Amino acid sequence: CISVVASAQNSQTRDGFWFSGGLGFGSLGCQNCGGTRTNGLAGGISLGGTITPRLLLGVGSEGWTRSEQGATLTVATLDARVRFYPSTTGGFFLTGGLGVGTVTGSVAGFGSSSETGVGVLMGIGYDLRVASNMSMTPYWNGFAMKNSQTDANVGQLGLALTVH
Repeated sequence: CISVVASAQNSQTRDGFWFSGGLGFGSLGCQNCGGTRTNGLAGGISLGGTITPRLLLGVGSEGWTRSEQGATLTVATLDARVRFYPSTTGGFFLTGGLGVGTVTGSVAGFGSSSETGVGVLMGIGYDLRVASNMSMTPYWNGFAMKNSQTDANVGQLGLALTVH
């Protein structure tokens, strides 16, 4: 009886507005980086509406940054996003997005420069229900920006708070 009540209290129902925001670790790479990757702080935010218990649509932004000796490099995306749950009652999901991306470099005292291009996102996550409408969500995202002169890609591992 107790396990049935606990299970019902933490069910994975999704309805209406949703929001998710998280922070974590990211690893940046690029086509002309010589095969090396650079670690930094990464995070993201997304929000939208529930179409069905398995399909959520919205907008989102992901970002990665690293500062060292007065220089800062940032990679970010802003995209239309879909989140798909293969099971109506499970917490596992796939996510994807398409929009705009930027790469910005700045040096203290010298200014900054930005490149803009196509931004894409692909990822997976799992909602661990902690309240009737709230989950802790570990996730992995891969996001990237590309234009004719610049490309950057980030592998991101983080933990988000998701409200359904």
